[in-house]
Amino acid sequence: MKGFLWTLTLFLIFTNFADAQEAPKIPSGLVVKLRGEALFEGKNLKVGDIIDKVGKLQTKEKSFIQLKIDKWKNTISIGPNSIMDLNFSDEKKYTLQEGFCRWKSFAKSETKGKIFTKTVSMGVRGTDFLIKYNETLGETEIIMFDGEVVMENLKDVSNSQLLTKGQWCGVGGRFGEKIANPLNLPKTALDSANQFLE
Repeated sequence: MKGFLWTLTLFLIFTNFADAQEAPKIPSGLVVKLRGEALFEGKNLKVGDIIDKVGKLQTKEKSFIQLKIDKWKNTISIGPNSIMDLNFSDEKKYTLQEGFCRWKSFAKSETKGKIFTKTVSMGVRGTDFLIKYNETLGETEIIMFDGEVVMENLKDVSNSQLLTKGQWCGVGGRFGEKIANPLNLPKTALDSANQFLE
């Protein structure tokens, strides 16, 4: 009996030590779709490549890329002529510098994060939404296909809006400096937009 208890104790100690030595899972983005040309830190990407560093992702004209991030249970699709700064850390922060980005969750994730442009931050509560940023005009637009997103004005933290399924909102440039109440899109407009970056 004593021998059994001693063996069991050693087994539990070894198991706990092995668990303690296991490194935390590092977030990474797997390229699952690619059309045209996309570069990360100036290097051409291909389907199957893994991005797990901080850096700049850029797509060329008529190009499109989709990254699957298993740890955060989502995909990020970047449209043509777009630039996005990626930060694969537990804070999960992305900054859309120009162009289009679509976020789509494929399962519930407890981790939260934000997508930024130069005018707003968008708290990722949503499960499916599309962002457009025009750097020349300083405009950010968002269309919600599902879930919720909190849109916050970076120039005025008291100015924010909660967007829900089927809504559109814009700020900066032609839309003004304040985030106005979101608009409910008609089904035809929503269905048309929903085909983008799929």
